[in-house]
Order: sequence, then structure tokens, then C-alpha cells
Amino acid sequence: MNQKLKHFVYSQNSLNTFKSCPQKFKYKYIDNINWKFDGVESRDYYEGLKDGSEFHLLCERYFKNIPIGENISEEFKLWIENIKDIIEIDDSKTYLPEYEVRIKIGENYLTAKYDLVIIDQNSIEIWDWKTESQKSSYKNIESRMQTIVYMYLAKEVIQKIYNLDIPIENISMKYFRLKIDNSPIIVKYTNEKYMRGKSIIENYVERISNLNFDEYVEKNKNHCKYCEFNKLCNNQTINYDMIDESIDYDEIVEEDD
Repeated sequence: MNQKLKHFVYSQNSLNTFKSCPQKFKYKYIDNINWKFDGVESRDYYEGLKDGSEFHLLCERYFKNIPIGENISEEFKLWIENIKDIIEIDDSKTYLPEYEVRIKIGENYLTAKYDLVIIDQNSIEIWDWKTESQKSSYKNIESRMQTIVYMYLAKEVIQKIYNLDIPIENISMKYFRLKIDNSPIIVKYTNEKYMRGKSIIENYVERISNLNFDEYVEKNKNHCKYCEFNKLCNNQTINYDMIDESIDYDEIVEEDD
């Protein structure tokens, strides 16, 4: 095992980073480089990340029955109302906003922090708020690393924590793209998806753990135009309109700190 990654805590974001480009993974998680290009063209992008993080906080307050306050934007008010219309609070269910779980994989860990988990006696719903404007196909969303990791941990960890025995087809993930959708995109879980996802996760963890990052690390040149390290690697301008929409806001906050 690469000693620099011993006891490393993997997330959907770090696995997806390696999948996108091993060199990018090295920059972020081995070299601990937080590359933030400070230019006019990046302003909207970073403001968008900030808005997304602030909105997630409002949702957490709402589902914890904490007043969200009045001093919020009209857009945020509209999004909150849309969520209230779609998710009717039921006292018989358990609501877990900003809920974090982890599982041990060998000497490493895999973690996820859910925007919202709703549990009742016979189902688990995973909700994820998207505040970006990008459109994605259902196939892309279904195969996204976030979907794979979040649904896997729901079955492996959340069920055990709450001592549940829920049929796998009653576990679902619901992406709500607030700017462009009136209802969530729903991904249903199956045993086939579970086995495939488990294999994908374990294979990536093993491959990353055993890679010698002190030697040459492969670059995915097809990903450069989507990457915040494009300026560092190639001295080329970053296309912020094309950066991957699978954003882990909690990781961004931690990295910016």
C-alpha cells in the first residue's frame, strides 16, 4: 500500500477525481494543492459554489426544524418552497439532513455526506440538491460515482445503523436539479447495481492504494478543459462552464478553509 494513502478516507469526490485524471488526484490528495485560479472568468463559478453551500445549509435548517430566517434571496425562497411541495413532512418518518456515514475498506475508509436521507419502515430515500444549470442524461446520473457510492453506503451502513432489513429495490436516490426540474430524477437500486457498484469501489480503492505516485502519473488530457488544474498543468485557461457538476460542497468548504 502507498504509505501516503494509509488510512485514507475516500469519498465519491476523490474516487471521481482519480477516475477523471490520476494526475489531478495526485495534486489534490497527495500533494495537497488547492489550486484556485483568481480571475474574472472564475468569479461566477466560485460564487456558484458559495451559493450552493449556503443553500444546503438552509435545507439542513429546514429539515431540523430550525428557522431559516427571512434574509434570504428570492431564488432560495423559491427553491425551498419547491422542496416543501415535493417532500411533505411525515412524523412517522426519520429525516436526516447533512448525514454522514463511513465504512472501512481494508486499511482505508469510504465516506459520504448526504444532503438528506428519509427513512421509514420499508424504504430509504437519498436526496441530493443540485443548484447548477447543467443537464445530464438519466444514464449519466445513474452511472455517476456519487450515485454508486451513496447508494452502496445506504445499503451497507444506514440499514445497519437503524437495524433495518429493507428490500434493495426500496432504496432510491433522488436528484433534484432546482434550476431546471420541477420534480426529482429518481434512481432505483437493484442487486445488480449493488454488486457492480461494490466491485467498482473496491477496485478503485485497491488501484489507488497500490499506485506509486512518486513515479510518473498518467494524465487524462481529454479531461483538461474541465479541470481546475488546467492552468497549472498546461498553462491554459480553465473553462468553468464545463467543470463537472458532481460537486461535494462539504469537501469544497474544507479545502477552502
